Amino acid sequence: MKSIRFCEEKSEDLRWLTITTLLLAIGVILRMVSPNIGGISLNWNIVMYTLAIMLCRPTPKQGLGIGFVSGLVATMSSKAALPYANLVSDPLAGLVCATLASKYLLDFKIRKVSLEPVLLVFLTTFVSGGSFVLITKVILSLPMQVFLYAMMPAVLLVALLGSIAGQILYRPANKIFNATANVSAENKYSLKDIQMRVEKGAFVVITGVNGAGKTSLLQTIAGANMNYFDDVYNSTIHINGIDVLQTKRGELKKRIGMVMADYEGQLVTECVSDEIDFSLENAGLSIEKILQRRDDVLQMVGLKDMAGKKIAVLSGGQKQRLAIAVMLALHAEILILDEPVAAIDPEGAAEIYHLLQKIRESYHTTIIVSEHDLKYVMPYATQMIVMEDGRMKKAGSIKECLKYMYDENIYPEAIPLKTKIYLKLGESLC
Repeated sequence: MKSIRFCEEKSEDLRWLTITTLLLAIGVILRMVSPNIGGISLNWNIVMYTLAIMLCRPTPKQGLGIGFVSGLVATMSSKAALPYANLVSDPLAGLVCATLASKYLLDFKIRKVSLEPVLLVFLTTFVSGGSFVLITKVILSLPMQVFLYAMMPAVLLVALLGSIAGQILYRPANKIFNATANVSAENKYSLKDIQMRVEKGAFVVITGVNGAGKTSLLQTIAGANMNYFDDVYNSTIHINGIDVLQTKRGELKKRIGMVMADYEGQLVTECVSDEIDFSLENAGLSIEKILQRRDDVLQMVGLKDMAGKKIAVLSGGQKQRLAIAVMLALHAEILILDEPVAAIDPEGAAEIYHLLQKIRESYHTTIIVSEHDLKYVMPYATQMIVMEDGRMKKAGSIKECLKYMYDENIYPEAIPLKTKIYLKLGESLC
């Protein structure tokens, strides 16, 4: 197994090196043959290595190396007054470019068209050109008027031209270099193309058929997957300002509490009060704080009178409440629940969601649940996500997502009957 992983890693290393080398070579050739109009020509080196970085998503350290190679090439071919400035400007631009690309920070879309090429090429060219002319101005003691009204406008013009070229070239380059890689890569991952943003205090419900990726998404957010699992492809997940995919799992577990579908498996002691105490003792709290916090959370979930009871005699809904109480005691700012009412009677299901809303209002806790039966959560949810085949198909308000599910025939069984009738008849008839 290790040898297979090693071979895959070596193959990936060769791939990004090969693509970067090839595109840089093309950039050098294009720069040599491109016309120079009024002293301004398109910087093909930067356009091509920016495309290479977007295609391969190397680490910032690798981006720094790509920029250094580009700087060496530019130094040898440059006719500028201070060619060695390229050895600073290009590595800096490569570092910025790879940092932004690795986190998909500029991957904005208009409909299905990604604006990342135009934005990233413009910014990378501006960083490279701007730092180059600044170094030149300082070392050669050029007048500020020359810097501001001649050099910087030229940099902006070159960046604009480069961004247009990059936007035009990215799609064919992606088809040529990533056609096979994209297909094979996607097949390795259970979650793909997740673009998720949740603000603090939101109440989010995630729905989809069994196997749609709901549990995988929740476990990824909670940091519950093992380190050797890499389940997410071409995705960004931001919750409460936390960049989930760039945050260590240990840090996620400190800030996020998860109640799994098999919540009874999370209860490890015999007595209700012991369950709270055990978790807080592991967190290193003093006896006084443990007792105070235990009373507070049991009061919140309606179990204070049952503190001395055996967990075995609790109902399913009460055990669910206890599992939630443990997470509240640990001061989780984000509470995640996987199908919280799947094994609870209708009255208990309504009570669980009423409790979650109460927790959200009292502690400003962000609540994220996966759910099949939407009628209980609909009165409280502020945001909905529809999953299918490991992809986020739709995100928005409850009304928007239910209409999308109805129109696209995605998991229609989950749409409440009242909503189906409303959508079928149309607003004008209701």
